[in-house]
Amino acid sequence: MQREALYQAVDEDDDPTRERTFRNLQELCHSIREGQETTTGINQQLNDSTDQTNNQLIQTSQLIEQYNQQLIEQNKRVRKRLSRHHERLRRIKEQQQRELDKFKTDINLADYAQANGYSIDKKKSSVNCLVLKNPEGDKILVGLNQSDGHYFYSSVNDNKDSGSIIDFIQNRKNLNLGEVRKELRPWINEPSNPPYSPKQTTPLLTPSTPDRHKIITQFEGFQVIVTHPYLTQRGISQQTSNDPRFQGRIYTDSRNNVIFPHVDREGVCGYELRNQDFKSFSKRGIKGLWASNGSKDDTTLVICESPLDCLSYHQLFRDDTTRYFATGGTLSDKQKTLLKGVFEKFHNKGGQIMIATDNDEAGQAMEQELRNLAPSTAQINRIVPRQHKDWNEALMAEIQRQREQQESQKRRGRGLSR
Repeated sequence: MQREALYQAVDEDDDPTRERTFRNLQELCHSIREGQETTTGINQQLNDSTDQTNNQLIQTSQLIEQYNQQLIEQNKRVRKRLSRHHERLRRIKEQQQRELDKFKTDINLADYAQANGYSIDKKKSSVNCLVLKNPEGDKILVGLNQSDGHYFYSSVNDNKDSGSIIDFIQNRKNLNLGEVRKELRPWINEPSNPPYSPKQTTPLLTPSTPDRHKIITQFEGFQVIVTHPYLTQRGISQQTSNDPRFQGRIYTDSRNNVIFPHVDREGVCGYELRNQDFKSFSKRGIKGLWASNGSKDDTTLVICESPLDCLSYHQLFRDDTTRYFATGGTLSDKQKTLLKGVFEKFHNKGGQIMIATDNDEAGQAMEQELRNLAPSTAQINRIVPRQHKDWNEALMAEIQRQREQQESQKRRGRGLSR
């Protein structure tokens, strides 16, 4: 009889529902007892009739048939009552599920968190993700699921701490589901007089996917860096990586990988991971564009295939009026749309576009794709490291040339001193 469902109904905190459920159970128990008593009587009759005459056996057979018919009727009544009980349980479960869905959609999880000591970090928040902290150091990100309209959260400190407002409460207050319902009912039953009104209006969220929300949560745990052994080994000086152009554009994770975040119009959408002999892109992330910081006085826009090439290009041709973008490899449709907007905006302010892709067939193919995205009247040129595959190789070669030149000068200096 679906014991778990019956137990759930008995534990229901709604008194009328509990009383109705107990009455149904009593009716079922009564019906079952009647059936048991009838069966016991039949067994007794059979035992008593064993030594009777044929006539008595015929009478017993008729009696069995009579009792059998009674059992059939009793079985019908039991089934009918049980069916009604199951239907009531089904309606109860549907009502409970509708209530839970209402909690997840109608209660702004950010408002509830603020009512429990959290505050919004507006500098870190974006259009599709609110960042909140509490005095104890807990840091969460709240989003709005575009598929079902549920508010959801994830903790920066614990990747297992995530879910809906139900999970948020259970993970922090250790309440069972019935207690959670009691906690949240005032939030939906009294919309004109909510339990909490934030001092400032909570920013509206643009719906996003859980995958994007997970990327943003992971990114919140990364640390900004100005130098890294990997960058140093690839010839990138601290002066370059700490240049205002690149401040806040290079990060590291808990495994000491270099992180280059990709962004779109809504913020961070994925990130590249780099280290010695290691190259990857965030799982379930989407390629956007890695971008340097910009200025209203910028006159040149440089497009490279990798962030490392952008840093190398800047170190080779240092310029305070150049902005850099990297695609992270071949162009996706999303990246083409983003670059088309960037090109149009830069062209309208009279700037020039420099295509600094790799010196190979793939780089040449990308050059044509980029030219097709730019306005027909745009000033666009291609620059390649002619003796090398990409700009980082060119930088490493230039560093080696300078070292050899310095050694040569030292040797000549030692010779003259003699």
